[in-house]
Amino acid sequence: MIHPSVYEPAEDSFLLLGQIKDYARGFVLEIGTGSGIIAIEAAKYAYFVIATDINNEALKHARENAAKEKITNISFIHSDLFDYFSKVNHGKISTVLKGIIASKFDLIIFNPPYLPKDKREPKESALSTTGGKKGYEILQRFLENASEYLLPDGKMLVVFSSLTKKERVDEMIMNCLFEAKQIAEQHVSFETLYCYELRKNDLLKSLESKGFSAVRKLTKGHRGLIYTAKLGNKKIAVKKEREDITAVNRIVNEVQWLKVLNKYKIGPKFIFAEDKYFVYEFVEGDFIGKFLEKSGKSMILKILKDVLMQCYRLDMLKINKEEMHNPYKHIIVSGTKAALIDFERMHHTEDPKNVTQFCQYLMSGFISKKLKEKGVKIDRMKMIALAQKYKKVMTKESFNDILKLID
Repeated sequence: MIHPSVYEPAEDSFLLLGQIKDYARGFVLEIGTGSGIIAIEAAKYAYFVIATDINNEALKHARENAAKEKITNISFIHSDLFDYFSKVNHGKISTVLKGIIASKFDLIIFNPPYLPKDKREPKESALSTTGGKKGYEILQRFLENASEYLLPDGKMLVVFSSLTKKERVDEMIMNCLFEAKQIAEQHVSFETLYCYELRKNDLLKSLESKGFSAVRKLTKGHRGLIYTAKLGNKKIAVKKEREDITAVNRIVNEVQWLKVLNKYKIGPKFIFAEDKYFVYEFVEGDFIGKFLEKSGKSMILKILKDVLMQCYRLDMLKINKEEMHNPYKHIIVSGTKAALIDFERMHHTEDPKNVTQFCQYLMSGFISKKLKEKGVKIDRMKMIALAQKYKKVMTKESFNDILKLID
């Protein structure tokens, strides 16, 4: 009799089972093997299969099923997703397994628990069916770690349900830089089952080939997509040109300017550039608005002067950053320093407006009110007059007059 915590093969299992012959080859890893039906089928076509499960009862049952079919090129391992592979002591495992664990896989298979949490379901059976509060949490953990164990041109097979929220799953896949293709679908009473083939996209393969790991999408800007990644212990950022907009060569423009600005200690540190993307040091901190909300007067004064000094350097270089009149997402405060980011629209000009635009920001209704609450008083009329004077005569003296108002 099967233990109640072991997931018996159902419609989702058989939907996935029908794809195995076309995909299983080389070294295969199945996460969450359950009864072992998928791993056993994969072993008929692959060189070697490793099947894992967090449930020891499931592993016992799967081993018995493999033995009945006399399958020998398979090993069953206790693991919570990929934990075994990241923590294993290689000196204590078999020679065969050691070679496999030290490498990546041609195919990774996952039929995750994907139902939203239901308090009525017994704890034993929930282990194999519940994917988290919303149903997709376990799948998200899998996607965020899978790339490390997949060969550059490897593939993954994943099954999930419409109850897991397909749009959310599609978003998670994209955020982890995988390309998805739906290869099977089945309607079952109150839900629809989907089987996806996943591959690494070109950006992910390019970054991993250079030693980067843990690549994730951070946000989408007006002209670029921002990702984070790790290089050793260092967190870095990657900016890729969006392909769904008409503006072109913005990434090239930003790279050219960032190289120049770094010489003047402006902007995040540039690392390298490739076709349609570039890499720079990630700036930890708060956007300027949040910084003003949480900081005290002395620190606010220090940062505002730091930003103005950087704006003045830009003016003296006869270049305009743009957006400094509303720099909510263009200034990150890290410790006691402010970092200007996003230079896609930067250009040469005989009439730079960086200082005057930032003065305009400081005089705007909400920011002016917030500064007063923090004890930072800026005389609006004097600021307007001094900004107009500076615009006509951009000298160190006219700029220092503006700085003196920030007290």
